[in-house]
Amino acid sequence: MAPKYRIATALSCIVMVSAGLILVSQASLLTDIFTYNGNSYVLSEGTFSNGFRYVNWMVTIPCLLVQLLIVLNVTGAALFKKATLLILAAWGMIITGYVGQLYEVSEITNLYIWGAKSTVFFVIMNFMVGGTIASQRATLTGGTNTTIIKVFWLMMFAWTLYPIAYLVPAFMNSADGVVLRQALFTIADVSSKAIYGLMITYIAIKQSAAAGYVPAEQALGRIGMDKKVA
Repeated sequence: MAPKYRIATALSCIVMVSAGLILVSQASLLTDIFTYNGNSYVLSEGTFSNGFRYVNWMVTIPCLLVQLLIVLNVTGAALFKKATLLILAAWGMIITGYVGQLYEVSEITNLYIWGAKSTVFFVIMNFMVGGTIASQRATLTGGTNTTIIKVFWLMMFAWTLYPIAYLVPAFMNSADGVVLRQALFTIADVSSKAIYGLMITYIAIKQSAAAGYVPAEQALGRIGMDKKVA
C-alpha cells in the first residue's frame, strides 16, 4: 500500500500481537482455574478475571479507531482532533465497564449502573464513527466507498456483542454463563480485529492502486509484476 496508509498496517500488527497474547493468556488462565475432577470442571484455587481483556482493549481499540481515520483520508489537525476524541470516548467506555464488572458477583445493581455509564461513552464513540464515515465516504477511491459501509456494519455487529457479554452475569450467573461470555468476547474480538483489519487493509490497497501506486496495482493483478516503481 502507499506510504500514507502504512501506519494502518503497523497498527494492525500491534492489534494482532496484543490480541493474540491476551487470548492465549485467557485460555491458560481458564485452564488453570477450572480443573476436571473426573465428572465435571470445578473451580480450583485462584480467580479467573476478565481484567486482562480490558487492559488489552485500552490498547487495541484506539489502534482500530486510528486505522479507520487513516483509510478515511482524515489528515493533519483533523486527524489528531478526531483521534483524541475517539480515544477518550473509548477509554471512558472501557474504564467504566471494567469498574462495573467488578460488581458482577457482589452487587448486580452496580453492574447495571456502571454499564449504563459505559454505554454513554459507547454511544458517543459510535456516533462519532458513523458521522466520520458519512462525511469522509466521498473521499474514498477505488470503489471502496461501498466497502467502508460494510466495515461500519461489521463494527456495529462486533461492538454490540461486548455489552451483551458484559450483561451475561445478570441473566446467567453460572459456569455456563462464564463460557458464554468468553465465547461472545472472543467472537467480538476476532470480528472487530482480524476481519476488520483485513477489510481496512483491502481499502488501503484499493485506494493506493487508484492513486497509481504500482505495488498496489501489482497486488491486485492490474499490471504485470515486471513493471518497476517509478
